[in-house]
Amino acid sequence: MKKRTRTISALFFLLAFCGGFSSVAQNKAEVLNIDLKTALTMAEDRNPTIKIADLEIQRVDYSKKETWGNLLPNISATGQYTNNIMKSVMFMPASMSAAFGGKSYMEIGYKNSFTGTLSASMPLVNFALWEQLKSKQTEIDLILEQARASKIDMRKQVTDAYFSILLAEASLKVLQQSIDNAKETLKTTKASYEQGVSSEYDYIRAQVQVNNLNPSYLSAKNGVDLAKLQLKMLLSIPMEQEVEVSEVLTDYEANLKLLEKYESDRLIEYNSTLRQLDLNIQSLQHSLRMTKYQHLPTLSAFGQYAYQTQAEDFKFGDYKWVGSAAIGLTLNIPIFSGNTIINQTKQVQLSLKELQLQRDYTSESQNLQVTSALDNMRTANEQLLVNKEAIAQAEKGYEIAKVRYNTGSGTILELNDSELALTQSRLNYQQALYDYLSAEATLEQVLGRYATTD
Repeated sequence: MKKRTRTISALFFLLAFCGGFSSVAQNKAEVLNIDLKTALTMAEDRNPTIKIADLEIQRVDYSKKETWGNLLPNISATGQYTNNIMKSVMFMPASMSAAFGGKSYMEIGYKNSFTGTLSASMPLVNFALWEQLKSKQTEIDLILEQARASKIDMRKQVTDAYFSILLAEASLKVLQQSIDNAKETLKTTKASYEQGVSSEYDYIRAQVQVNNLNPSYLSAKNGVDLAKLQLKMLLSIPMEQEVEVSEVLTDYEANLKLLEKYESDRLIEYNSTLRQLDLNIQSLQHSLRMTKYQHLPTLSAFGQYAYQTQAEDFKFGDYKWVGSAAIGLTLNIPIFSGNTIINQTKQVQLSLKELQLQRDYTSESQNLQVTSALDNMRTANEQLLVNKEAIAQAEKGYEIAKVRYNTGSGTILELNDSELALTQSRLNYQQALYDYLSAEATLEQVLGRYATTD
């Protein structure tokens, strides 16, 4: 019995252990590890702005099909019943009135009239309608370009948010290194103070140095959390989902080599804002031609078949039905419309001039943004070279100050100052690298291209 009890207990322990292990494994699996490429892919799949743009493309495509339908025959059927309360009359000359009992008119038709009509019409020559079809294609192209612009803007936002995480984590790592150095100094100083080698002032300064770094460290840690929340929002990820990035900021140092390529290839032909303005100009040009085409004649074909009968009663079985058919052409020639077409034409022409002026101004503005982004990239690149050298010098200075302090020939102020210079140089390097990558993302956005990480 005891053996059986021990077996059951062992079984429960094993199940509990496996359940706990499974829970831990599940918690670890809940952490989402992403890199920049994965983040961009997730944004395109989940971002509501992109989904709205895709739906708008479908809507305009249906609109184009609707316009194409105007070129097809329009067929309709109608049925009509008429109760002739007072029948139509036909007047007769006086010479014939004697033959009809002296009446000068006679009633025509029956009390009840039934008519079924099948009609068809089709435009043969209609310049405005043909131009409208071309305009619909331009509208589709504009929607596609707007969708592309949404993707470019979204990628810029995701890239900025992702690099903000990398910068915050890099700053946090630098501050952690600084705290570790300060704690090591505090440990050494405490031991020296207890042995009577170091003064109480040095011991207090070492403690203050550690305490002063904690607020900066906590602020950097909060900065990482806030940057991750921003990325989660852009990727439509639940706020409670744990996210970890699988890269560091220095992984993108290779992007520095692209500066020369950007210097030689700075054309803005793919700039989405300019392309949208060009398409809007094309759309107005279509509108102008459609307005002018209202002066031109239109030609349409029509056909009609009617099946009808008349009677004084409702004995449908005795009715005699008669069919009739006709086909023909309709020519519509505009002659005068109160100068409305002329005034409409002038309005569209003025709108075209306004849009062209806006396009020229926007082109200059976009070129200025390209120049500004390149200047920022060059400045950041130069700063990186300076900072890299500054880090090497600061590391050497810190090691010298550390040796001097440990041997008693240096002061704790020298050591703290050298450690602060090392921390600042490392932070400056990370900030300059972030500034370069941010300026590069801005340049990609203005040039109308996708990120170079693809």
